Amino acid sequence: MKYCYECSRVTAGDPRYCQFCGRTYDVKLCPRRHENPRFAEVCSQCGSRELSTPQPKVPPVWRVLEFLARVLVGLLIVYVVLSFLYGIATSPQTGNALMALGLLLCALFALWAMLPDWFKRLVRRSIGKGGRHEDR
Repeated sequence: MKYCYECSRVTAGDPRYCQFCGRTYDVKLCPRRHENPRFAEVCSQCGSRELSTPQPKVPPVWRVLEFLARVLVGLLIVYVVLSFLYGIATSPQTGNALMALGLLLCALFALWAMLPDWFKRLVRRSIGKGGRHEDR
């Protein structure tokens, strides 16, 4: 996943450009999709002057802070999961209730995954989460 500093959205996978605003990630692309450095004026392979616009340059300090934030969130998640598992291991009654809740959530997720896409969109729109952005 890559974060776009232009539109503040995340694009899944390892994309060359943001699917929302169209800006490229730290490179310029010509119409034939040749990668060029962000400071290039002309494509080094085909000579085209029609190059894409990269997202704004981000200072290295922000990249380090972003990395540290991801590490801290990861450590927090590991701590929560380990304390949850410890709570289950020390209290069998709580463990049984949580196990039943987990199985129920897994079953609901499996049912949701089996629903057709048009029905999922309908449900999302009806609760207000899918109506903000157009489906692509």
